[in-house]
Parts: sequence; structure tokens; C-alpha cells
Amino acid sequence: MSYINTPKSYGIAALSRVQLLRVIFIILGAILVSRLFYVQIIKHDYYQTQAEAEHLEQFDITAPRGLIYMEDGSTAVPVALNDTRYTIYADPAYIKNASSTADKISSLLGVSTQTLTKELSTKNSQYVILAKKFTKQQADKITSLQLDGVGAQQVSIRTYPQGSLAAQVIGFVNDDGQGQYGVEGYMDSSLTGKTGLEKEITDVHGIPLAVNNNNVLVQPQAGKNVTLTLDIGMQNIIEGLLKADVESSKSIRGTVILMDANTGAIKAMANYPTFDPNNFDQVTNDSVFMNTAISLPYEPGSVMKPLLLGAAFTQGTANPNTSYYDPGYVVVDGSTIINAENWGAKTMTLWDVIDDSLNTGAVFVLKTLGGGDINAKAMNTWYTYLTQHYYMGQDTGIQLSGEAPGYVSSPNSSNDAVIQYANMAFGQGITMTPLQLTAAYASIINGGTYYKPSVIASQDSNGNVSFKPTILAKNVVSANASTEIRAMLQHSVGINNPAAQRAGYDIGAKSGTAQIPNGNGGYLTNEFDGSYIGYISGNGVLYIMMVRLDEPQTAGFASAEAAKVWAKIDNALIDNYAISPKSP
Repeated sequence: MSYINTPKSYGIAALSRVQLLRVIFIILGAILVSRLFYVQIIKHDYYQTQAEAEHLEQFDITAPRGLIYMEDGSTAVPVALNDTRYTIYADPAYIKNASSTADKISSLLGVSTQTLTKELSTKNSQYVILAKKFTKQQADKITSLQLDGVGAQQVSIRTYPQGSLAAQVIGFVNDDGQGQYGVEGYMDSSLTGKTGLEKEITDVHGIPLAVNNNNVLVQPQAGKNVTLTLDIGMQNIIEGLLKADVESSKSIRGTVILMDANTGAIKAMANYPTFDPNNFDQVTNDSVFMNTAISLPYEPGSVMKPLLLGAAFTQGTANPNTSYYDPGYVVVDGSTIINAENWGAKTMTLWDVIDDSLNTGAVFVLKTLGGGDINAKAMNTWYTYLTQHYYMGQDTGIQLSGEAPGYVSSPNSSNDAVIQYANMAFGQGITMTPLQLTAAYASIINGGTYYKPSVIASQDSNGNVSFKPTILAKNVVSANASTEIRAMLQHSVGINNPAAQRAGYDIGAKSGTAQIPNGNGGYLTNEFDGSYIGYISGNGVLYIMMVRLDEPQTAGFASAEAAKVWAKIDNALIDNYAISPKSP
């Protein structure tokens, strides 16, 4: 029985094993089909994205930066443009031999092989910048080597065709594409526009494919163009004359502002020393980037006296012919104030206060605001005019980065307020920027309207000029006070700076020599700042011009040197710009 049944039992077992294997294969096939269905159908998008990511490079597309123009009569001249350059980059993931690759491009990049090898070995980054601002010819030498993982990306950089002209007003764009200083810094967001995005599928060598339907492109939006109120010809004249005088007088620095008194438009704003924004990275002293006209408040000295007269004339406490006995000194709160020059003890009028720049006379005018004494009424009135009429102690709002507000002490901020306000009457113990002073002068010369200073004539896609003045205040001083102050300043020029006079023009100005704080509550004894500010009036034009020289090394008053520069610029503007004389 066992012999007969053994073959039969063997056949049944073999059949069962075949069936089992068949079932196993069916199950495995089902699993495989299910997995393929899952991978190819359900997870298709996921794995496709993963695969593409292995050969995907993503780049920002820099928007064309808005251009900056400067006025030249009825036309506009570009002073900030964009130029095409190339950034040389590498993706270390595609570089098999960093040392060999570095050796091939080291001389072309001007970078040591050792430094490049280190950068090309940075495996945690897919985008390493090797060089910037390469020309197309330089970039082509790199790309022609066809090195795995090394490429060139087209970028736009800022160029300044006028070189150093108005450099502190314009500013510059750094290597990261960020506007710095001036208009470039203040208006960076609107000049920059909106960045685009480019995704490129690359081959196994990291090189973008020329044609690929999977490329994604977000178009950049160009920045807005800007046209400045500055006149390029006036700016050139002023910068040249300022540079010459700063160098000859050995001043630390110099500043000139030319403003249209009837609009607040800045026609020129110059500083020296200056720099070339095309080579900003070669500057060794960052202070040269600072626009002294708006960023460096100082104690201005006697140029404050006409502003004080504006308050007294408007309040009716004094007029040009008001007289007082001047012994040559005045004692205020135990301190003695004297004049810069000894004119002798005699009766003076307020004409003399401007012509002879009498500190004692300024103290007398301040006293008239308080009925004959430097009391709370006098100090509060002067404080109100300084802060609410002349806008001292606050930014003017000009469209430039780095503006400083200056400082005006309130009558209640110090126990020494009486002597402090006496000093403020002739421009000591108070700080302001040249721009604040210029804007305040415009208001007392133009009849009493304070215009917000502006360096922007327009900002749009086409650079169209559409400047509209912004009035911040009217009746800053009375119309009568304005007329009287203009006459007094014109008389002062005739006596103190006849070189600035021109037949057929109304020209008036005031000088100011100021002591420089020593940082310890006192003043330096041998160093002074000089200022000269006034107006030029022809047929249909009224300009305010301010000159500041820091520590000129010349004989006499520091303001005398500033007055010389002012006269030279005044004559050059009349001669070169055909400013018509006033009608008979």
C-alpha cells in the first residue's frame, strides 16, 4: 500500500506548491501594479517635481531700476543709468574637481586658486557668486570653457555718467542693489521696482537648457524714473567755485545751496569734498558720503539776526529805524555779551545791527519781544517763531536720506534759559542745517510763505517734469516785515560785499561767523565756521543762496571767506544764465 500510494501523494504535494507559487506571483504582480499605479498616477506630480528639482536652477530677475535725471533748461539729462553686466556663479553640486576648476578660471576672475577652491567646495549651497560686474567679453571667456556647474548671469548695475556731480544728492547703489544715501537711498523702493523670478531646467552639467516648456517666468516691474529739480549747469558752476575755494582757504568742508524762493525747489546743492559714485567702494572715509547741507547741524552765528528781526517787525515791537544806546556790551544774567568788533559806545539803529552785525543789538531786539526784558514772553515768542514759523528743530521732509533735525532748546528746558536765549538771538546755542536756514530765509524774503524744500521735480515712468510746490505755512512774517528785511540785507551787501552787487538786480545777504563747540560746554578759541546767505532777484526770479565753510584757514572773519564765494557764484550765475535784470 505504501509503495502504491507514495507516487500519488507526491503528485498532490507538487501541485500544491505550483499553485502556491502562482498565488504568490499573482500577489506580487498585484502589489507591483498597485505600486506602479501609486507612483505613476497618484504620486506623479510629486515625483516629477522631485526629479526636476535635481536639475532646477532658480534666479531672481532684477527689475530695471528707475533712471534719475537732472534738469538742463527745458530738457532732462540722465545722471543715473543702468548698464548690463554679468555675475559669474557656480553650483558646487555639479563640480567634481574643485581644484581643477579653480585652476582654469582663477586668472580670468582675478581670484586666487586657493580661494576659489574653497568656494567651489561649498556643498551646502547651489549658488555661489564668484565675481560681479563682468563685461560680456569677460563673461564669454568663462562660459566658453564649458565647465560643469559654472555659469554667467546677466544683471543690471548702476552707472553715473556725470561722475561726482551732485554725488551726495544722488547717492549710489551698492553691490547688493540697495540704494545708499541721497535720492538713491530715500527713494530706493520706488526706484527698485519689483523683482521677477526665473526657474530654469538644467542638464546634468548644470547648464540651463535653451528651450524648455517647464521654465517659469515672473516678469519684473521696472522702477519709476525720477527727475530732480537741480539744474545741471548751475550745479556745475557752483561745484567748481566751491571746490576751488575750499582748497584755497584750507577749509575742512564747504556747502552751497541754491533754492527758488517762490517754490522751494532746490536748483543746486553742492558739497566738497565729494566722491565718484561709480567708485564708491574706493572711498576710504565714509564721511564724504554725508550731505552736509542736510545732515550736519551747526551753530550758524549772526545769519540768525534777520530771522529775529522778522519776528520783531511782524509783532510790531520794532522797525528798521528803532534806535537804542549801545555801550558795546550787554550783561545778561551775570554774563557779558560783546560785539565781534568794537564800534564804540553810541546810539545805534537796527540798520546798524545788520550792517555791523551787532550781538548787543540782537539782544536788544529780543528784549523788545518781552516789552524790554528777556522774560517768559520774549523767550516763548522767539521759540514759537523758531519752531512754528521757521520750522527749526525738525526735518524739512526733503526727499534725501540722512536729514538731521537740529536742536532748539525750549524756554523751560534749562535754568540758564535767559542767557541761552540771548545767545540764540545771534545764532549761538542753537543748531540747524544749511537747508533749514535756507528755507527759513526764503520765507522772510518772498513775502512770508514757507515752501517745503524739494529736490524732486517728478517721479513717473517717463520722467515727465510736473513739479508742484508744497506750501507749509503762510504769514511766516508779515509782508511789510519781508519788504523791510530785503531792503536791510541789500543795504548790507552794498557796505560789506560790494563785489556781489550787480546793476539792475536786487541782491541782499547777511554774514555769520560762529564759534564751534568744544564738546565740554564751551567753544574752541581759534576755529570758526563761516556762513553767508541772501537773495538774488532779477526779472521773474528770486533765488536764496547759502554758503557754509567749516573752519577756513584765512585771515579775518570766517564769514568773509564765505562772502567771497557767494559773490563769485552770484556773478557767474547772472553771467551764464542770462538772468534778466528787473524791469525799470
